[in-house]
Amino acid sequence: MKILFVILDTLRRDYLQPYGGGPHGFHVYTPAIQRLAQRSVTFDNHWVGSLPCMPARREFMTGRHNFLERGWGPLEPFDDVLPEQLRRRERRKVFSHLITDHYHYFYLGGEGHNSSFSTWQFERGQENDFWISRVDLPALPDAMGRLATAPQHALNRFAQQEEADFSGPRCVQHCVRWLEENRSSDDWFLQLELFDPHEPFYTVPKYLEMYGDTWSGPIYDWPDYGVCKDDPAAIAHIRRAYAALLTMTDHWLGRLWDALDRLDLWKDTMVVLTTDHGTMLAEHDYWMKNQMPVFNEIARIPLIVHLPGDQRSGARVAALTQTTDVMPTFLDYFDAPMPPHLHGRSLRPAIEANEAVHEAIIYGYFGMAVNATDGHHTYFRNPASLDTFAYAYTAMPTQFHGFMPRDQLAAAEMGRFLSHTYNIPLYRVPQTGRLPHRPEGYTDMEGNYRAHHALYDLATDPGQERPIEDAVLEGRFVEIMRQALTRVGAPAEQHERLGIAHP
Repeated sequence: MKILFVILDTLRRDYLQPYGGGPHGFHVYTPAIQRLAQRSVTFDNHWVGSLPCMPARREFMTGRHNFLERGWGPLEPFDDVLPEQLRRRERRKVFSHLITDHYHYFYLGGEGHNSSFSTWQFERGQENDFWISRVDLPALPDAMGRLATAPQHALNRFAQQEEADFSGPRCVQHCVRWLEENRSSDDWFLQLELFDPHEPFYTVPKYLEMYGDTWSGPIYDWPDYGVCKDDPAAIAHIRRAYAALLTMTDHWLGRLWDALDRLDLWKDTMVVLTTDHGTMLAEHDYWMKNQMPVFNEIARIPLIVHLPGDQRSGARVAALTQTTDVMPTFLDYFDAPMPPHLHGRSLRPAIEANEAVHEAIIYGYFGMAVNATDGHHTYFRNPASLDTFAYAYTAMPTQFHGFMPRDQLAAAEMGRFLSHTYNIPLYRVPQTGRLPHRPEGYTDMEGNYRAHHALYDLATDPGQERPIEDAVLEGRFVEIMRQALTRVGAPAEQHERLGIAHP
């Protein structure tokens, strides 16, 4: 068995040709992804689990939810991770290789991922990767948004002017070479992970020209996260910049598919394409992610699975699935051992026979709302109190590009709090939770806090513009959450902070 796992970061489902190809009045060109879908199984009801980037990647590696126990962080010493499980196969071990420009793996808060693979390749230069080094900054171009305060990325751009010099294309070129050198081997797992089309939406001009972009202001391809305050011209430009970067990324995927053609690898290779999450492109007047409710632009994501020999080419699967299901699926196809504490389930029955996987799933950010869907409705449940908090459980007290703050660690307890950690003691670190941004706020006329949960019917309101009032249906979703939290062994305080009684 051979598996090529392709992860693109921040991939909007509705911008892809197999899923519609453009929600904002212009067609988005993704012919390579369309080409893959034509010979693959396309999932129509696939969802995120934990958000954002590194929490999602821990789910890819472990098949377990991250967001109920901690936020952004590394693999833990008690995690049963995918490459290690592949090496434990009774017959020949599965060789694994990672090719990526996702720089968060190589900073504090991303430890353990790359080193779990048999070998790995890292290409520098994305976003604020501390790559190009200048003591004294040169003159920088006029810019808006986050680029205006991010000189490191401006420096990184200076080294990436020609298309083939960008880190994403460099990764694809490495991937093609790896396939050429290992074409006759079997029992391998190759993970190609591209940071694009994550913001900043920087690309060469020809791709923006494809979309008739007319922006004449300062460089603007990296909006500030949160509430969108831009005028229509800036919004239109950002949407086209995202489409342009997506199209450039798609072009290089086409180079990869060409290599699979040339090496005759489609016949015996599974190819899986997905993402960690989507993004907001001014829908609901929001940019990007992290600060707003987890609308479907973020939560409902693509999944395309090519079976060796083009089996079930062009099939669509309606089964409800999510990120945690990917890792056990790979283990199933490799006939590798399943670890004992999985939250996800193998998608093999859905891939091969359209069978159901889940009745409902939960997803979200650590310390914020918990969200649920049954594929027909979505439900956002906010904390029951304004003074919300959550414990982070970890044996690796790092977070986004640094250690957890000393005052938090000074308040931590040590103990054996969770049942799946193989008796390894953990820090239990109290952390303040956050409420998703809401334009109206969370207080009533008297200034009292109200949680303001939200329930949406995806059939009649796919854009989640009109929350519905249905006490019976909301009660059903509360029970869905209760059962889900119990099934995955969520810490007891998760029930308490959501106002959901522990069974």
